[in-house]
Amino acid sequence: MKIELKESINSLEDLLSCLLFCMQHGSGAEILIEGEAVARQIEDAFSWKYRLGGNAGIMANVLAALGAKPVLNAPAMGPRLAGMLHEGVRVPSAETAEPIRAAGEIIADKNAEMVHFVFQFKKGDAILCGLNRITAPSDNRFIATYDTVNTRLLTNRHFDNYCLENIRDFDGSLLSGFHLAPLKGYQDIFSQKITQIKSWKDKNPQIFIHVEMGSFQSPQIMKSLLELLSRIPVDSLGLNEDELAVADGSNSGRWQETMQAAERLLERLGLFRVAVHTRDYILSVMERGLINPENELMALKHGTEVAAALAAFGSVTIPPPSEVNPIGQKAKEEFCREGAIAGYRGGFIGSKGTIISLMPSLLVRQPKFAVGLGDTATAAVFYEELKSIKRI
Repeated sequence: MKIELKESINSLEDLLSCLLFCMQHGSGAEILIEGEAVARQIEDAFSWKYRLGGNAGIMANVLAALGAKPVLNAPAMGPRLAGMLHEGVRVPSAETAEPIRAAGEIIADKNAEMVHFVFQFKKGDAILCGLNRITAPSDNRFIATYDTVNTRLLTNRHFDNYCLENIRDFDGSLLSGFHLAPLKGYQDIFSQKITQIKSWKDKNPQIFIHVEMGSFQSPQIMKSLLELLSRIPVDSLGLNEDELAVADGSNSGRWQETMQAAERLLERLGLFRVAVHTRDYILSVMERGLINPENELMALKHGTEVAAALAAFGSVTIPPPSEVNPIGQKAKEEFCREGAIAGYRGGFIGSKGTIISLMPSLLVRQPKFAVGLGDTATAAVFYEELKSIKRI
């Protein structure tokens, strides 16, 4: 079997080829499954633990747990997924004009639910493949996705109607899922979504919009999306280090390279803020004015704490472990030696009209959860930034 990343998954052999490739390189990827039959084969071939997904569901649950009032777009809501939502997450339905908790109101066929199969591996995990031994050089995950709804970026019509009527009451919007768009037809999908989101911004210019990236099916899809963001216009962009490398066209290993790549992206796209979350730290580059540097540091600190709490204990409301990631701590110390002001466990520096902030992650030695931590940190940071912008 040739070990490589496939354009799509049409068999169990394709699945194993992609998974072994990711393990061999310690890299992450998300590849679409072609056909329900293959998805059922994958489901039957392994023993699974079911958890809430994907990006929007995870972020909505985190926001609700922290005290926000998120309204979730759920175009393919079945009973299993609905039952995993926090009671504070609201989903508009036909029965009421107001958002309601989905689990008690939305009933759908289980087969209608979309499934993302997540294979998590750790540094040192090994598999024998013929005469070869594949050993993962770092922690990461491979995702095989069967999702005929979200690949088209569909929205629930009740969600659309609610947003049209109430968008002026929203403080912010978290956008995700663009990475699921297929190579064939992504231009039309993006054009429709950008037009819809721009209508929200037109009606409520004060709404703070953050777009979270993901593992795109092709670099050209991500680059096409990035060039469209200024049409809305989007305020904030979030990526991990792999996604940043695709967006910037360069490999960022050390924190200095990550910072420079984020600065280039901020300037090229004309955004207010670009944030990069890695296993070791979160780095934020933003223009001066809307959020003061101390509040941004506090927001990043909160994000690392909430993600660590989820990883360690499975709950975002439990106090996190206190040990600081040593690589992130070293980066912060180097950052401060280069002129950054230390504070709240991290540091910030002003540069050419921008504020650059760096916050080390917390270390979780025996994590219970390792998937969705970036989304968790993003949601927590976003909530704190909204409170700062609105002076709550």
